[in-house]
Amino acid sequence: MNIDRYKEIKSLANEFKQTKIATHIPSPTSKDYTIGYIKRYFIQKANDVNSPISEIKQSAYSSFNGNPFYRVVSMDWRIVGEPVDVKASNSASIRINYKIIPKLQLYLPNLLQFHKK
Repeated sequence: MNIDRYKEIKSLANEFKQTKIATHIPSPTSKDYTIGYIKRYFIQKANDVNSPISEIKQSAYSSFNGNPFYRVVSMDWRIVGEPVDVKASNSASIRINYKIIPKLQLYLPNLLQFHKK
């Protein structure tokens, strides 16, 4: 390979930057507790099932949705009710999205996160 070709390729590498993913932890409001659930959004690199899973804001979900390099899911997360019912509901939400992000259940071990009776 000649030096001119190398310099050309090296300059191209600077044009492609990896998108930074800003993580987000939701803070349910009193309105959310009145409704009984919140929407949660998650992202993972598409080419590696062992890559980290991150929770993101709805705006980031919208911008990454349809991007072939990432898997994104949105899910309803129940936050009000009897603990047994809340666990069952949140477990079902995880199972629904299992085909898109297989290890989501490992990211969400606490099925009563944000729960109020």
